[in-house]
Amino acid sequence: MIKKTLIILFLVSLACNSVYGAFVANDVQSKMTGAIISYLAAKNPAYAKKKIEVTYKYADKIFRDLKYRKGKISFAIAELYPDFMPIGNIIIPVQVVEDNVQKEKIFLRAKVSIFDTIVVSKKRLQRGDIISSSEAGMEERDIAVLNPDIIRDYSLAFGKEVKTFIPMGNPVYGWMLKEKPLVKKNEKVKILSGSESVAVSADGVALGDGDMGTEVKIKNTDSGKELIGLVTGTGEVTVK
Repeated sequence: MIKKTLIILFLVSLACNSVYGAFVANDVQSKMTGAIISYLAAKNPAYAKKKIEVTYKYADKIFRDLKYRKGKISFAIAELYPDFMPIGNIIIPVQVVEDNVQKEKIFLRAKVSIFDTIVVSKKRLQRGDIISSSEAGMEERDIAVLNPDIIRDYSLAFGKEVKTFIPMGNPVYGWMLKEKPLVKKNEKVKILSGSESVAVSADGVALGDGDMGTEVKIKNTDSGKELIGLVTGTGEVTVK
């Protein structure tokens, strides 16, 4: 008796799963979401590999009415202008198609999120900080409304110097960073001078930042004399 009951429950479970699968496949909301994702992928092929989520607002009645249509329903995004992208919080114009015949156009309020892994600050970053694993890391975020200058490759941020204050947990943009100068203010430098045959070096301190080939003011540690030299390497300044 127990065995017979288990078999019946198993068959009922299979039947329910089949019905559920059919329902999902024909679900109006799923079709709508599919139409939006397909449109985005066609406009920007990179989105085809991203996780996309669509959350609808005040659309229950619309979906309920469409569900009980007798014909076969499909949807197409109505393009408002050539660069139209239904992302972020937006009202999406949708063309309803029933049995391959265009019907009414509806407008849906929705939030379309596109997720990607980006560089995010792990703590409050100040101007002059150097990006390392303790300053920034990779996190999955909704990039739908973020500036395209967002950094998606950690190697493009590592070792760079912070140009401006970045709050903790904030996405890191390219414009926020710059290359670390070869010579940095208040750091020790090697002062080189002389000719190709006779080279003289001394210890000094940089009085400003300097990149390769730029002039920077330095101070000789022994004499206390301030000089102006040319940055010729990491921590290296050459004077005439």
